[in-house]
Order: sequence, then structure tokens, then C-alpha cells
Amino acid sequence: MGTRKGFTLIELLVVIAIIALLMAILMPALQRVKNQAASVGCRSNLKQMGLVVAMYTEDFDGKFHQEVGYPVDGPNNSWVYAMRPYYSNEPEIRNCPMVHKFYSDGVTGPFVGWGVYGEGTYVTPGWAVEGDYGSYGWNWWLCDQFQSSEADKYWKNINTIPGNRNEIPMFVDAQWVDALPRPTDEPPDGYFTLIDRSMGSFCIDRHNGTVNGVFVDFSARPIGLKELWELRWYQGWKKDRSMARTPVWPEWMRNFKDYAAY
Repeated sequence: MGTRKGFTLIELLVVIAIIALLMAILMPALQRVKNQAASVGCRSNLKQMGLVVAMYTEDFDGKFHQEVGYPVDGPNNSWVYAMRPYYSNEPEIRNCPMVHKFYSDGVTGPFVGWGVYGEGTYVTPGWAVEGDYGSYGWNWWLCDQFQSSEADKYWKNINTIPGNRNEIPMFVDAQWVDALPRPTDEPPDGYFTLIDRSMGSFCIDRHNGTVNGVFVDFSARPIGLKELWELRWYQGWKKDRSMARTPVWPEWMRNFKDYAAY
């Protein structure tokens, strides 16, 4: 019988080591590609949410406000409830593909969304139905009006907003369903554990130093985390921002890109 030939133990170990090395080199690149694809999918979802707003406001004279027949704290509190007829067949467009956990899971972080309504103490009648979820937050200043003490800040009618409409966010990656950002809001030291309706809801490192957003001109793009303070969230933002001090960036934000203030 002829002598059987095979790999020695050392040869097998060398092959395994080479495979492990190649995996170590390729995995980060594959992860980056995966994250980039998810970010593109996120912007696509936001673009569709912009179309949802366009259809809704077309039916309501450019306004997002309380309608007859809704709860007293209805549409002004919940675009989820008010806009449902315009996206009911595609509820997943409310959610970034990077997000798979939600607030009612008892966790927090940049990859956590605001669902799931209907579980435990997180349900609010009239806001949404059980099982609703998402990870985009509505710029509440786009409402017709809600808090009379700040009535002059609300945009009131989306169709008649003057100036650079590409500076005014509609929906942005967020940990909560809506927010009323102000230029005096401090950047979060970490990730909140309670409902946050300030800039902290949007200031999350979901896409490598950015979040995605769709604007009043219906364009969708990445937004640098420090850039969030330089957008026009409400009427008079530029003036209020010019009088507010530059935010003190926490350690986790200091290396992100800076943006010129007004």
C-alpha cells in the first residue's frame, strides 16, 4: 500500500491562523458596508415619511393640528395616530433599520426607538395602537400650535414657511416620538433613561457621528450631531441661537465635526 499523505498539525494551525487573520481584516469592512446600507435605508424611510407629511398637510391646508373627533391630546401629541391613514400599509417606514430594541424594552441607547406602545405603563390612549414602534422623532414646532405661551415659535403652516426650507427638520432619528428642541438645550452626557422631549432625543450617535433627517423641502440627509444646534427648528431660532452660549460638548461628542454658529 502506498503511503497516505495529509496535513500536519502545524500546517492545519497555519491555515486556521491565516483564515482568522483574513476574517479579522474583513469583518470591520463588512460591518461598515452593512452600516452604510442601513443608513441609506434609513434615509429612504425618512424620504417616504416626508411624502406622508406632504399628503397629510395637503388634506389639511398645510397644517398639522388637532382635528375634530380626535382626543384632546391627539394629533398634536401623536403624528403616529394622525398620519396613520397615509402609511398604514407600511408601518416599518417609521423605523431606522439600525434599530431593533425599543423604549418599552426597558433599555436606552442610540439604537433604541420609542415603541412599543400598548405595553405596561407606556401606553397613552389616543396616541397609537398596541404594537406601534418607530425611531423617528417629529419636530413638534411644526404643529399649528400647542403651547400658547410660545405661539410665535410654531411654524403653523408647513406650505408657507419662508426662507431656506432645507434647514428646518421634520423627522429626525430619535429616541422619542417627538421633541421641542431649544438652543439652550445641553448636549446629553449619555443616553436618557426617561422620556426626553428636548434636543437630547435627537442627539444620539446612531450613524457614526450623525443622525438622519428629512426636512421641510422633503430632502433627506445626514445631520452632524453638533449641527443639530445650527438648524432652524422654530421661528426665531437664529436670534435665540445667537444669544445662547456655545454648548459644552461632553467627552463622547468632542471629536465630532464642528459647525459654524449663526
